[in-house]
Amino acid sequence: MLLFHPALLWFLPLAAIPIVLHLLTLHRLRTVELSTFRFLFDSYVQQRRRMKFLEALLAALRTLFLLLLVLACSRPVVKHWSELFGGGAGRDVLLLVDCSASMNAQTAGLSSLERAKSAALSVAERLAADDRVTLVRVATRPEEVFSRFTADTESIKEHITNLKASPARSNWLTTLSQVFASGAPERTKATVYLFTDCQATGFSELAKQGADRLVPKEARLVVVNVGSKEPLDNRAVIGTVPREHRSVVGLPLVLRPRVANYSKTETVDVTVGVFVDEKEVARAPLTIKPGEAAEKEIIYVPTQPGTLRGRFEISDDRFPDDDQFLFTLSVTPPIKVLLVNGNPAADPFENEGLYLRTALTAHGEEEEDHKAEPQQPPVSSSEQPAPILAPSKEYVRSLDVQELPEGNLNPETLRGAAVVILANCGQLNGQHFTWLRDYVSAGGGLIIFPGDKVNPDVYSKQFFVEPGPLKERLVGASLSPAAGDAQKYDTFVQFTSLDYAHPVLSVFDDRESRYLTTANFYRRFPIVIDDGSANGWPLARFSPKEPALVEGRFRDGKVLLAAFPATSKWTNLPLKPEFVPLILRMVNYVEHRPDLEAPSVVPADGDAEIAVAADWAPVEGKVFDAQRHPAELEFERAGSRWVSGFEKTGLKGYYTVEVRGGRVEQPKHDSTAFAVNLSPDESQFALADESQLQEWLPDVDLAVVDASAETQQELGEVGDEREVWRWLLAVVFVVIGAEFFLATLSGRRPDQGEELTVSDRIRELSPGTWVGRMTGAGTVE
Repeated sequence: MLLFHPALLWFLPLAAIPIVLHLLTLHRLRTVELSTFRFLFDSYVQQRRRMKFLEALLAALRTLFLLLLVLACSRPVVKHWSELFGGGAGRDVLLLVDCSASMNAQTAGLSSLERAKSAALSVAERLAADDRVTLVRVATRPEEVFSRFTADTESIKEHITNLKASPARSNWLTTLSQVFASGAPERTKATVYLFTDCQATGFSELAKQGADRLVPKEARLVVVNVGSKEPLDNRAVIGTVPREHRSVVGLPLVLRPRVANYSKTETVDVTVGVFVDEKEVARAPLTIKPGEAAEKEIIYVPTQPGTLRGRFEISDDRFPDDDQFLFTLSVTPPIKVLLVNGNPAADPFENEGLYLRTALTAHGEEEEDHKAEPQQPPVSSSEQPAPILAPSKEYVRSLDVQELPEGNLNPETLRGAAVVILANCGQLNGQHFTWLRDYVSAGGGLIIFPGDKVNPDVYSKQFFVEPGPLKERLVGASLSPAAGDAQKYDTFVQFTSLDYAHPVLSVFDDRESRYLTTANFYRRFPIVIDDGSANGWPLARFSPKEPALVEGRFRDGKVLLAAFPATSKWTNLPLKPEFVPLILRMVNYVEHRPDLEAPSVVPADGDAEIAVAADWAPVEGKVFDAQRHPAELEFERAGSRWVSGFEKTGLKGYYTVEVRGGRVEQPKHDSTAFAVNLSPDESQFALADESQLQEWLPDVDLAVVDASAETQQELGEVGDEREVWRWLLAVVFVVIGAEFFLATLSGRRPDQGEELTVSDRIRELSPGTWVGRMTGAGTVE
């Protein structure tokens, strides 16, 4: 207990006055000669004992009155957080403030981070002058803010007050490892304060590895729990990241908002909104059971090129930081598609480029100019695709389709092409293969539809394998001789498995519509994946062992190899409504790698890899964070690209990337963006209790202080003094009342036969008489 006015304690000797008066007014025994002495003596002894007890009690009450009055005027205060303060001088005091995302959760109008900063300030204000204090901002990557003596009080307060939460989770194992690392300053009499909401995710590494050997035995750890005891039934938008970061104007893409319900008992109904460039493009209701998550697929069609900023959003709750999930989309302008036709025949049934050219251009033309097509069975109404699968006119018009015979293929025609499609090209020679491999190596996209003009051995041995000692492969697969009979429509194979997780096929993931599952293939080239090859991934199969569509990577470019031609001679797929969106999505997927690349979403406190084409050298760039603070980028050569890593992703929001490069006569400039969200672990609010902390830190001098929101509501903020003078005054009045009652009603009564006059009654009721009785001055012997 402390006193605001300790100088008033000099008045405590006044409490001796009632004792002195009591001693001075003691009744003395008198000798009275009466005939009935024995009976009178017995009555006198009994009355004397009663009077002596009453006088002693009155003296004690009067003394207590004065003592309480002096104490009340001194304004005593009581502290409830004494275990946080003290401990000597000359110590190393480390203030580790949890700045993870969960510290923004509010209880009773205050966030855990605000309570943590208030508690840290209270500890810092009560340190000795020769204590050395170190402040560490704890997140995934702990940051030492300062280390100095407590004499610089104002600077210490300013740094503590300016602490901000990170979108990442805390990592206490990394923090303690950094604080007590071998290269860290030597800590003398170390006292470590951990101001945290005790989220279990931050201590997960401690639970697995332990840190008892990291912390010196003479060090003392004080965990200050500034969270909440009440369970937080949180709802959070946890993703999912759009698969198609790069899209084309008019091409439908799938967005998947995912919402988790971390309540253990309540089913919630939420409505998730999808926003792109601050415009709401969709809204979907979700019903989520306790402890589960739900996802909704939203088809979005971008209408303009550029970097779009989107988000999934639900209504606010007690932890609003995870009620939004941010992402970006890079939408490209019109792209050049080079269609190389290996059989440009007049007969549409023989023309290999007819269906491909129609799929890429027909829907964008106002006037149709179709040639006669071979007779085929009509398409039933049940096979009509959903309208959302059909490409928009904006997308088809964004494609600059150029068709040429295979003999005209050369470096000049390949220049500027985003995608090259080989349709039954059987007359290509080694020089053509070299040009195409160089084109793909530089980031170009290649789609191969082999037909009856193609020699599979030539493709497998001369085209897919690069000459030289390394024997790099364009695609890790080989074509086998054609199998099946194109004249027998009753014998065919179909797709038995499709990788709907792949961007090319994701839009067809609808079991009721059965997209692509009714296509018949009468003749095809069996594809064999090379043993041990990491450059061949089947996207579709005819059977468990026979791929139908394979993806390969060759340096910066992508390759899609089909086992069938894009004509109706060998398959009825070109007559299916899914054919057009399939071709368009294949073109979009293998499109030429952009000169500037950045991820759509980066984990909190994660690394953002930014890549630039090789011909941009010398390269320089900047990243502007969510608060528009710039940071320089340093690029290094990695393969065929210039790459830079950006680590300062400690704020939630959109980050803008600006890059410049190229020669003076041909300068280049581009910009893009990426988003940073909260760590998903921060939304769960699973708390670690004192027994768990003791288990994870078994050999550490550990103390856990309950400074939770509920405790501070009851006892006040950490460091606050609770004054008790009001309660002392209440006790003073109780003492006055008791003393007044005893002194007034316990005196001698008049004789039974004696009748008091009016003046005597008034005198008995006067304040002077009461005061005299209370002090003993009015007693008549």
